[in-house]
Amino acid sequence: MKNKVYIAEITTILPHLLSSSEVVEIIYPKSIDNGRPHRFARRSVDAVGITYRPTILSREAFPERVMDSPEYHPLEWGSRAVEELLQEKSISREDVGFLSIAYNIRCDKDVLPSLSSKIASKCGLKLDYPPQEMAYLGCAAGLFSLESSVKYCQEHGKAAITFLFDQCSWIVNPTYDVDAPEFKENLKTTLLFADGAAGILVIPENLREKFDFPLMEVDEIITDFVQGGSLSMHEGKLVLEDNLKDTVPDIVHDKIIKPLGVTPENIEEWSLHQGGMPILMRFTEPEILGLNEEQISRSKSIFQKYGNFSSPSVMFVLETWFKDADRPLKDEKTRGCAISFGAGYFMGGMTYHWSKK
Repeated sequence: MKNKVYIAEITTILPHLLSSSEVVEIIYPKSIDNGRPHRFARRSVDAVGITYRPTILSREAFPERVMDSPEYHPLEWGSRAVEELLQEKSISREDVGFLSIAYNIRCDKDVLPSLSSKIASKCGLKLDYPPQEMAYLGCAAGLFSLESSVKYCQEHGKAAITFLFDQCSWIVNPTYDVDAPEFKENLKTTLLFADGAAGILVIPENLREKFDFPLMEVDEIITDFVQGGSLSMHEGKLVLEDNLKDTVPDIVHDKIIKPLGVTPENIEEWSLHQGGMPILMRFTEPEILGLNEEQISRSKSIFQKYGNFSSPSVMFVLETWFKDADRPLKDEKTRGCAISFGAGYFMGGMTYHWSKK
């Protein structure tokens, strides 16, 4: 019989925050082409409405790619996430048997040994299962990685940690020719994607008694893939085609929403990947999901504040439910759903309910 599995803790990490206006001044300075790219960028920022751009880049060094602080190195971020998840001492390092990480863009080139194994070593974890590293699964990577941790905990009497991050600003490669066909798409992706990380502590049933607060008990987690190329990279630049909002939500409906059986009536807590406002708003359409403004409000708020974090995006929304002031009052009648999707197209969904000790 498989263990029940719980999300016991969630932590998120942000680098320093620049306002969207500051980002325009740095990436699209007025000195280039009589300020034409700058003016386009300012109008785009106003239209998209994102307040901050979390970034690891040094503004003084741009366009050279330099980390603003050594603390932003992926190994430092991963180690910090693990330490924050374990800091309450509810479980020990010896209780953790598995580590899964996922990302799309990272700033370092030291790929051997794997980042996951380096994080495990630095944090003194004694894993009994090979650490896993998932790369290039797009914005859905977080749920693929979390699925691995859930499966591990179902089969073992030990905890697992999932670490997700992306450092999208590391590949900022602006096009300055406003007459070029790719200018608008390049501008959109340059301003849309942000840097951030999330850590999730997953535990099996035998460790549940160590935690007093209600925890998210995972009911089901599924992942899927449909081949598609509306989001891709071309010559080092991200390309986001206009038809993405017209295709991906429909695919997610067929491959994730219908199999999970979720509806606006049977789920109270929604965490949707904030890939962009037009895509997010499609989940209010009856043929996709039919959510109301309140049900998408948390995903919308995270997007308007920070933009798209890529692989950890949906976890920033999920964390808001985990940190709710009314969390002690939640019980098994309170159900939630997290959905993410991205390039590939990779996609995933998770349902849960709140479980008291």
